[in-house]
Amino acid sequence: MKRLFLTTFKIDFMSAMPVYEQVKKHIKHSIAKKILEADELLPSQRELASLLKINPNTIARSYRELVQEGIISGRTGKGYRVNTNSDMGKEKKKLLEEKFLLFLEEAVEMGFSAEEIAGIIDNILKKGENK
Repeated sequence: MKRLFLTTFKIDFMSAMPVYEQVKKHIKHSIAKKILEADELLPSQRELASLLKINPNTIARSYRELVQEGIISGRTGKGYRVNTNSDMGKEKKKLLEEKFLLFLEEAVEMGFSAEEIAGIIDNILKKGENK
């Protein structure tokens, strides 16, 4: 298991998002960003719960739902691994959309109009095509 996966794992207990959803989201993002690779072993439920200082049942729920979604496979007592065939295309797109929305919110807070933002994005894309 990669150390980066664990060091970036932060739970926001003040968030409106339930803790088990935060755990799922972090695991999905770690897979999408290739921090966790296919067939990589995840921390045990107890180990992760202890590290995050949360109830092991919360981790169990997260893992159970990730199994149902086809993101990971395994079972309690035997260990959980990242599925080799899990399609992270949707998750990558969702991650990019979240980051893009944060950019848009900040640009609007800075006083940029929609047209100015579109122009900036267009210029960046054109620069990328010229490389």
